[in-house]
Amino acid sequence: MDGPSCVICGQIGQGNHFGVISCRACAAFFRRAADSKWSQMTCLSKHCDGKTYHCKPCRLKKCRAAGMDTSKFQHDRDALQISAFNRKRKIPQAMEIIYEKPIFVLFCPVDPSDRKKDSVYVDCNPLIIQAMKILNLGSETPLTAKNSLQKLSYGFNCMKRTEELKRIHKVAREEVTMFWEFHMLTTARWLTYLDDFQDLDQEMKTKILFSVWHVWGRLDKLMATALYRIRNKDAKWSERVIGNGVVTDTKNVLTDSSWMSRYPPEQLRYFLDGIRGWDLFPIIDELQTMNITETELTFMLAHLCFQYVASRFGGKISEIVEGFLETLTNDLHSYYVEEKKTPRYSGRLMKMLRINNEIIENIRVYRGRAEVAKVFDVFHLDFSHPEMFRDTGFI
Repeated sequence: MDGPSCVICGQIGQGNHFGVISCRACAAFFRRAADSKWSQMTCLSKHCDGKTYHCKPCRLKKCRAAGMDTSKFQHDRDALQISAFNRKRKIPQAMEIIYEKPIFVLFCPVDPSDRKKDSVYVDCNPLIIQAMKILNLGSETPLTAKNSLQKLSYGFNCMKRTEELKRIHKVAREEVTMFWEFHMLTTARWLTYLDDFQDLDQEMKTKILFSVWHVWGRLDKLMATALYRIRNKDAKWSERVIGNGVVTDTKNVLTDSSWMSRYPPEQLRYFLDGIRGWDLFPIIDELQTMNITETELTFMLAHLCFQYVASRFGGKISEIVEGFLETLTNDLHSYYVEEKKTPRYSGRLMKMLRINNEIIENIRVYRGRAEVAKVFDVFHLDFSHPEMFRDTGFI
């Protein structure tokens, strides 16, 4: 039995989008057009009757008349179709994801009347629903820890995940999508061990998660590669851990980029090498020699993520995450003085923060390249939630 129809175009509705039942195509259109030039324009055609589906000003006007509002963003808006999908799948544990195929990011046909013919619609709603479940359920293991940094460190041992690695020789859409899913859900799970984060409202938690999951993944991959080299003395310089328990030889790996761009892989390197971490290879050497502890890595991950959030959003959210950092910095001081018996740790801390700053600077450099990619239409991916993919290189 078909569900309710889209109130904008009359096609089959696929959930509650921006406060009304609509299809994904109309929801995606409203997301892009709500604050675009179309909101300031009148009808394009003298013959338009005000109901034409292909007339963007009229379509936007109809969306608003039906009650669509950007303030009514809902993370469960696709519940009509996805609720059954979710009942069949448990939230994957961190290690369970490693060797599975991606299941939460969907690649869908596009509406040719609204998008370029070669674009691909990437539906992240199932992935977001899984991430929201993780945040709502809270930490998997109740812990007794003396402070927030210790709990964040004990609750999710980032280094342990590098003990078992799978080698791959080709990276295509399935592998990249798997990395997205892994880092999104792993970061969500990691954040649940920070009590101050869990005290935030759902909207604020979601905003932070959306912005940091790929930033968290950058340092995680660099550290995982450093640990791989430490444990494998004969490892090649070009071998690197590139995602969820996966190692590859970056010099010889085969790459299929046809699913995301018309450009060949060698031309895409200009836009993606920083995001994939090739430009940050020297950091791996530093991490190897520093012999970073789990507590120090936890602090570095938190500092990197919250520093990025503060610089990206500013305002109230910046004040919140700076409060997180103040707490964690005090906890790190206690760790050095009380546990490590190292009251003079400023030099080591400066090295850790310098590594984080290099990653942030790398993000800034490639942000400019992403703007170039937009101008020349390098990537043909149309994301359901583009705010999740800012600074990933794909938009």
